[in-house]
Amino acid sequence: MLLPHRLALLTLAWLGLAATAPSADSESRTFSVAVDGKAAGSCRMTVQKRPDGTLAVTARADVSVKVAILTYKYTYRGTEVWKDGRLHSLESNADDNGKKHSVSATGGHDGAVFRSAGREVFVRGDVWLTTYWQLPPEKARGPTLALVDADTGKSLNAKLEKVGPDEVPVAGNVVKATRYRVSGAVKVDLWYDNSDRLVRQESVEDGHKTVLELTRLERD
Repeated sequence: MLLPHRLALLTLAWLGLAATAPSADSESRTFSVAVDGKAAGSCRMTVQKRPDGTLAVTARADVSVKVAILTYKYTYRGTEVWKDGRLHSLESNADDNGKKHSVSATGGHDGAVFRSAGREVFVRGDVWLTTYWQLPPEKARGPTLALVDADTGKSLNAKLEKVGPDEVPVAGNVVKATRYRVSGAVKVDLWYDNSDRLVRQESVEDGHKTVLELTRLERD
């Protein structure tokens, strides 16, 4: 999920929780979306730990951007299932300003099969999706990255590199994070907390700077 690929408040208690790995059975992160410094929508990601040890991740994004006299709209609805850092399944639907996509995927030990627009493609390796909600396993963070567009199911030629420790604004506060950079077919900077989950995302697409900033964290 790239926002856009084509074109409430966080409580102080979270500042302490972010320093440890999440132990809750369910966690929801809500992000504001800004394009060229203007509010453009929101993205919400919910992670639920199931009794079988899998993580079920649902993502919902709604973006609307007015450029000159035109309005660009983007929506995404997706559900992912992961276990031990490996993708088990994906079901997603995206509407990129009227262009609709539907993707399903089934993961295995050596990779995952993606189905979209009547085509089936096998992607080898530890697959990572462009929802970016969590870092891939450390062994999969090298120059060869099995990155797949969650919108379209297309494999992307990209690599992930660690930039280093940083501090980022989160709902008016400053929190410690680690910055990573994805380059190649996509270019995006990502910030993760100590639980390796996303707190901030920045990219420039078609000359428009897009920023996702964490504004609310809920744990059950």
